[in-house]
Amino acid sequence: DGMNLRLQTAAYQNNDDDIIIESKYSKTLIQLNNNKKISNDPKTWKCEESGRTDNLWLNLSTGYIGGGRKQWDGSGGSGAAIKHYEETGSIYPLAVKLGTITPAGADVYSYAPDEDCMVKDPLLAEHLAHWGIDIMRLEKTDKTLLEMEIEKNQSYDWNKIIEDTEELEICNAPGYKGLINMGSTCYMNSLLQVLLNCIPEIQERYLDLHTQII
Repeated sequence: DGMNLRLQTAAYQNNDDDIIIESKYSKTLIQLNNNKKISNDPKTWKCEESGRTDNLWLNLSTGYIGGGRKQWDGSGGSGAAIKHYEETGSIYPLAVKLGTITPAGADVYSYAPDEDCMVKDPLLAEHLAHWGIDIMRLEKTDKTLLEMEIEKNQSYDWNKIIEDTEELEICNAPGYKGLINMGSTCYMNSLLQVLLNCIPEIQERYLDLHTQII
């Protein structure tokens, strides 16, 4: 499984290199002189709001360390990183995922509304050095966003019904049984169920006469 994950990550990474853009904010990034320094020892990193030590993001402008966003299924971090961005006036958009930093680069995300995606920071080494982090000394200690996404797709039970991070009970009864989600068919499934349950002509053609069709 580990080898399979590495092979898939490498394949996706090759494609992502062409998709991830250079942030328009990277070369003019504001970095505060607040006498704050970040240790090069990953064991000392923790979310400044929750104290958690996983999925940590360093704001490159303020030096604030916060947890990543909570995902739709309830997993993920504390959400402190983006909360900090919003509470500081939404003017410090770039954050790097601690644990993914190596001499070759790292995961960098832009919270700016006109980007709101993974970005490239050509001055990342310089921006990290401002906070005392030597990019040449660090090794990867955490999963990248791409690795987390692939791992989630491999292990997640796509038949689960999730609402507001809570798993709902599956009902097997007329009118309650939906189509099986294969991981990328949820929108199609929803559309088909609306058509089959709300339009009488379609019900007559496909549901009422289903025995003849089959």
